[in-house]
Amino acid sequence: MRKFRKMSVLAVIIAVSSAMAEPAYTNHAGNVVSGVVVALDAHTTTISNSSEVAKLPLSIFPELEQRRIAADFLLRQGSGGQVGLLRVPVSVKRAVAGAQKAMARSRKRAEKGLCTKEESDEFCAKSSAALKSYLDKQVESGVITSAERKVLLPL
Repeated sequence: MRKFRKMSVLAVIIAVSSAMAEPAYTNHAGNVVSGVVVALDAHTTTISNSSEVAKLPLSIFPELEQRRIAADFLLRQGSGGQVGLLRVPVSVKRAVAGAQKAMARSRKRAEKGLCTKEESDEFCAKSSAALKSYLDKQVESGVITSAERKVLLPL
């Protein structure tokens, strides 16, 4: 009996250690795929672990897992203009895009001498703070995940 308990504890430790090493994603059927997301497009994902590489349709995963996959991929790769792969609500995407456009417009106005650089910097700082606050509230209310927030506004 004592030997069995030691083996059980060892099995749990090994399982926990391996689970901590690689992210795991659960599909609709309850099966777990563990590994690092190495590729992602609108319909498929490629997940790699120490023993295999699997190209899987995103549709086999529930929406929340699809969002985790996209956020994990973008965090690992760096957003690099692929923020559109995130599966966040349209209202969040619009808020981020609007703030980014407003800050770019302000910087362009400063370049053309239509406002001072200090005024532009102040506007951009306020806009960035407002966007950060908005995204933090979206995380608190469960609209987006903290990983998605990191991709949308890395600070």
